[in-house]
Amino acid sequence: MVNLKELEKMAKSSIIIMVIVVLLVGFVIPSVTSLIAENVDRGSANGTQINIDGKVYGSYLLAQAFNRSYFFQPRPSAIDFNQTSSGAPECSPNTNASLNQTIENIDKFEKMNPNVTLSQIPGEMVMDSDSGLDPNIPLSGAMLEEPRVVVSIVDLARKNGVDLNRNTVNRTVNNLINQSKQQDFPIFGSYYVNVMYLDVGIINFLMENGIINQSSLN
Repeated sequence: MVNLKELEKMAKSSIIIMVIVVLLVGFVIPSVTSLIAENVDRGSANGTQINIDGKVYGSYLLAQAFNRSYFFQPRPSAIDFNQTSSGAPECSPNTNASLNQTIENIDKFEKMNPNVTLSQIPGEMVMDSDSGLDPNIPLSGAMLEEPRVVVSIVDLARKNGVDLNRNTVNRTVNNLINQSKQQDFPIFGSYYVNVMYLDVGIINFLMENGIINQSSLN
């Protein structure tokens, strides 16, 4: 015969345990973890935000389009850097559509960097990333872009009435590359740089030298 009192007791115990677990797993632990993360590494906890003069312009973890010659270019994006939805190209990598897109990306890279030969261009610089928002480019790709970036910064400064020494600009850009440089695997891994870090560094440099102001970033 079923003992109703025992069933009631078990049901109450189960409910109490469930409520405690839900509170712990769904509220207490996440809250404590977030609090610790906020104090230990505020930048990462908040999504590694790009903060320029108190205004947030995105995240260092999500690539954006930089349509100026004085910026380093991120990997091509099949979603046009739409940060509301990541994704790879709809066509298969071995189709004519994919090949034509890659050829178009190669032409664009060569036009922006006329002193670069096809054999020098890393595949990642002309092929879409799986997410369409990959902020990292190969170190070798950044080094190919560096001469164009330096010359463009000097030209932009001159147009805005600021005389910048090319060696100073070259040293600044080189320092940004070296500070951002990381290896994807210890000792034997390939080096890459975060293009968002590079371009935000350039923005700060341009603002510090009175070449652009914050309103031009909107």
